[in-house]
Amino acid sequence: METASSPDPSGMSHWIDTNEIVHVVFDRPDEKVNLLTPAILEDLRELLDSIAAREDVRGLIFKSAKPGNFIAGMDVEVIASFTDAFKAAEGARFGQGVFQKIADLPVPSGVAIGGACLGGGTELALACTVRVASDAASVKIGLPETQLGIIPGFGGTQRLPRLVGLTAALDLILTGRQLDAKRALRAGLVDLVCPPEYLERETLKLMAKAASGRRRSRPIVGRLVEHVPPLRRFVIAQARKTAARKASPEAYPAPFRALEAIDAAFSMPLPQGLDLEARIVGELVPTRTSKNLIWLFKSQSALKKDAGGIVTLPRKVRRAAVLGAGIMGGGIAQLVADKGIPVRLKDIRAEALLTAMRQASKIWKEQLDKRRITPREMRQKLGFIAPSLDDAGFSKVDVVLEAVVENLEVKQKVLAQVEERIGERTVFASNTSTLPISDIAARAMRPERVVGMHFFNPVHRMPLVEVIAGSHSSLEAVSTVHALALELGKVPIVVRDAPGFLVNRILMLYFNEALRLLVEGISIEDADRAMVAFGMPMGPFALLDEIGLDTGQHAAGVLQGAFGKRIGAATPALAAIVQSGRLGKKNGKGFYLYKGGKRTRPDPEIGKLAAVSGSLQLPVEMLQERMVLAMVNEAAVCLEDGVVREARDVDVAMVFGTGFPPFRGGLLRYADAVGPAVLVDRLARLADAQGERFRPAGLLRDLVREEKRFYPA
Repeated sequence: METASSPDPSGMSHWIDTNEIVHVVFDRPDEKVNLLTPAILEDLRELLDSIAAREDVRGLIFKSAKPGNFIAGMDVEVIASFTDAFKAAEGARFGQGVFQKIADLPVPSGVAIGGACLGGGTELALACTVRVASDAASVKIGLPETQLGIIPGFGGTQRLPRLVGLTAALDLILTGRQLDAKRALRAGLVDLVCPPEYLERETLKLMAKAASGRRRSRPIVGRLVEHVPPLRRFVIAQARKTAARKASPEAYPAPFRALEAIDAAFSMPLPQGLDLEARIVGELVPTRTSKNLIWLFKSQSALKKDAGGIVTLPRKVRRAAVLGAGIMGGGIAQLVADKGIPVRLKDIRAEALLTAMRQASKIWKEQLDKRRITPREMRQKLGFIAPSLDDAGFSKVDVVLEAVVENLEVKQKVLAQVEERIGERTVFASNTSTLPISDIAARAMRPERVVGMHFFNPVHRMPLVEVIAGSHSSLEAVSTVHALALELGKVPIVVRDAPGFLVNRILMLYFNEALRLLVEGISIEDADRAMVAFGMPMGPFALLDEIGLDTGQHAAGVLQGAFGKRIGAATPALAAIVQSGRLGKKNGKGFYLYKGGKRTRPDPEIGKLAAVSGSLQLPVEMLQERMVLAMVNEAAVCLEDGVVREARDVDVAMVFGTGFPPFRGGLLRYADAVGPAVLVDRLARLADAQGERFRPAGLLRDLVREEKRFYPA
């Protein structure tokens, strides 16, 4: 018997027990999660070589010393460091070679998955003989590489299809979806699920069974599809069509290249399939799409640790209240309850409360239908929402989330009423989209407890939350709201208090330019098609319909009052359309007409309402330039004004708050790709032709003069 080895600086140690089983333990020093690094892979390679040469080893088990985490994947800094296709492919081949040594061991190997097991962690598990997962909520298993613009590169595209079958592998690899333990078991990704306290014991027992040759086989129908080439090609062709409906191969090549590798899992021997996988990884890693997606991933992770430079400890939110059971209030209450936080949902109308509860139930029912939660879990989550027509119980809550109508006087009145019933340390967080927090708190007894918490609609899907610090907001209050946003699974951006904050201020320039183009004679469809071609999930007019034209008009009015005609010169057209009763998707008519909630065609009356004099056609590139550069210029002004601290905050906010094309990295990374000098020249030309709103921001001119960009080269 060997005693435990001393902890390795690389994050991996090992020892051998009395039954001659080698235990490999991952525990990266001073880090919350385990990541694979070249040093760990090298150590593992040497260990596997020594195990293969010994005759006194009967098995190998992998586990983690970190609660809630097995291996979260390869360190993205390592992936990002590759700029050469050949070297990136060689890096993939090295990892493949190490994991192949696991698969080639003459003794059974097992992995005890007690937490997040992603990317390279899942590929390590796939190389093992058996996989056992605990039923802990922290267990998530998957291959998210396509979300980083690459494909699994340590054997995932070859071993996963062979293990779970073609259709399941296509779903997991193309979407990057992560499975909990029970769904992983149903998919065949793990062999057993057990309580955490029995995880190691059950893994060892299953390894012993594997040593005797007992293995589970997959249904014959799935194997038939995979091994009959015409059937397999048909399934892959359908998957390619589905992927093409979501994104173009030029913008997001990874899913389409993944299809090549997955097909090879059934048409090539494993060594050739692995070689193809490595070559594809090598070709994808240096691309601009991959670099931008990895940068966004790193920035999103960094923002979770960065409360706008505030280091004050937050107050733990154990109970919450939501004021207003409208679309936003009901959505916020559902989100809070989904995380197991009891929430009182107050409105002055019983019908609103019933509607909010139905909407919450609908969201959970969708999860139930997808087998992501059980009926019992759905009942539990619904039980966390307590609808109410009064303020009973408000004295015990840690945070009040206000989501009433977007009207300053109403919000001030609601704050004044609720302050008398809540505790002195209770945080009042207003879900305002444009109104300055300092104005809302102007008459408050405790303005230091008032903070902005701007969610985006639909609440359960949109990742971004703007956390707004008013002029009197305390550090603890801001930190508490930031921490709550993280607990709710959101990406929080701390924003300085100003009309429109960050996202809506920039968006309004986008909408304003689209409206100007409409008045000039550009068709609604041409403007929308141009921006979809640029990479936006929908065009400006379709987006305005989704938001609500009355909501957009109100936001335009607030911003025009603050910033003048630069923001809202085209709003008379919007006002006329709203006055005609067109509110967008919610009442079936806006810039488009809707039937059964689905967009049909542009409303033919819009031209007359907006006083469009004729028709005009411009090249797609010119349409894109006017709408996108309007946003770039305003983003630069926001940085000048100190609305956020750095370009990173702008880019993450625009991607996660508006759907700005992730493959472009964000609004200002796109600007850097074009080049500040080119941008200033284009803006100056537009200013001469279209007006002063395009006059280049001072920051842009400074970048050109100093030969700098928004980001270091």
